[in-house]
Amino acid sequence: MSGAKETPRQKMIGMMYLVYTALLALNVSVAVLDSFLTINEAMETTNKNYNQKNEDLYQRFLAAYTANEAKVGENWKKAKSVQAKTRELYDYIQQMKYDLIAFTEQIPVEQAMNLNPRNIGRQDNYDDPTRFFIGLEEAAHDGKAYELHKKLHDYRSFLLEQVDEKDRSSIPLRSLHVEGTKYYNASGQEQSWEIFHFSHTIIVADLALLNKIQNDVLNAENDIVSYLYSSISDDDFKFDTISARVVPVSNSVLAGSTFEASIFVAAFDSKAKISATIDGKEYEGSGGSINYKVPATNIGKRKVNGTIHVPVSFGVKSYPFQFEYDVRQSTATVSADKMNVFYVGVDNPVSALAGGITDENTRVEISNGTISKVRPGEYVVRVNKPGVDATVKVFAKENGKETLMGSKTFRVKRVPDPVARINGQEEGVKRIDKNTLANAGGLLVSMKDFEFELNLKIASFNVQVSRDGELSPMMPSNGNKFSQSMIDNFKRCKRGDKVFVTDIAAAMPEGNRTLGDMILTIK
Repeated sequence: MSGAKETPRQKMIGMMYLVYTALLALNVSVAVLDSFLTINEAMETTNKNYNQKNEDLYQRFLAAYTANEAKVGENWKKAKSVQAKTRELYDYIQQMKYDLIAFTEQIPVEQAMNLNPRNIGRQDNYDDPTRFFIGLEEAAHDGKAYELHKKLHDYRSFLLEQVDEKDRSSIPLRSLHVEGTKYYNASGQEQSWEIFHFSHTIIVADLALLNKIQNDVLNAENDIVSYLYSSISDDDFKFDTISARVVPVSNSVLAGSTFEASIFVAAFDSKAKISATIDGKEYEGSGGSINYKVPATNIGKRKVNGTIHVPVSFGVKSYPFQFEYDVRQSTATVSADKMNVFYVGVDNPVSALAGGITDENTRVEISNGTISKVRPGEYVVRVNKPGVDATVKVFAKENGKETLMGSKTFRVKRVPDPVARINGQEEGVKRIDKNTLANAGGLLVSMKDFEFELNLKIASFNVQVSRDGELSPMMPSNGNKFSQSMIDNFKRCKRGDKVFVTDIAAAMPEGNRTLGDMILTIK
């Protein structure tokens, strides 16, 4: 370190050290040392005051956060991180002072922590402090000053990250600007920040400088936290005009549904944690409004009284309000257009209406089957489980909510069996002329007393003829027509012969259905 260039200040301190013993009577060196000690003590007092000042700022910040967590939360989180980073760096520098004393005085750190700087034995020592801060070789950059330099740089960068980019130029943090500033020795040669501040400086000067850096850190902390706090200051919670407002989703609701309204404060901060007391019940708000919901039971007008509570200037103000709404009776009409029965396999027409509700705001559903709209108020039902009742429900859609307006339950049945006929002759034992039978052409099928139009037909049947006591072979038909073999057998019949028409199958909507047999006696 003997080759390092010295600043005028460093040269002066070195010269004072050399002549210290010779000029002791004049007390020159002692006066210089005492001035550093006095400055050091003043800086420690200043730091205590700054710590308290910053703590008061955090307390005001906390009060704002408590009053309006949603609005203040993001900046409060940043402020807490600044507080933690500042405490970390401040404590690091504080420990560095203890380590410096221990290194210079060659005592344990625990003893150095309790040693008053005025009791340091070698207050004018600059060799050991230089080795502590710069290291044995300047080029190695292994002294504590280089580590301190990096921490100050990182801390300054961190603080600026908490500030909106557009505002960073207004908070330069010059006291922490360890880059960009040029330093020169007595010969005009440029020096690094570390060499300029810590090379060949006596320990009491170093302690004063470290206290000054701590003061710079606290000052920078105050700048950033004050900036963060300024965006959520008291003025943000005050308004020239403020009054309660109630906006019902609808002033007229159906019995059995829900009345809903938004209760808010005009021009109020949407992030504020507001609350309300309505008819004796407490409600919590969000987004600057109260979502008020109560069951609509009794028909008629309903009056509501309440008070909305608003956080302002770290306190709460209350604003009374009153409003009314109307509850009307819900009505719905459901009717089967044919009868009070749904039949499996056919289109069952139904009318369904909700009183006072437009068609587009009406929804109809069924419990057993499907229901499709044909035109406004008219539907077609298809059911598939006979014996299981089907309930049709009508819902009204209002303000994004559905209300049941009414319902009706229908019996579900199979379509009745159709009747097979031959030239007007139905199932059972009948008498028929053989020529009439031969000319009938086949079987017909129809419904008796049934309201629905069905396209029915005979799917298949069998015929046998009994002549002179002998039974012919079975003659099948895969449709409704008589085969030529059947017709030939009919023509050979005599009076008293019998024709058996069996296994008659009719094609029904749900599939083939077996009908009753026919026994025809030739007359």
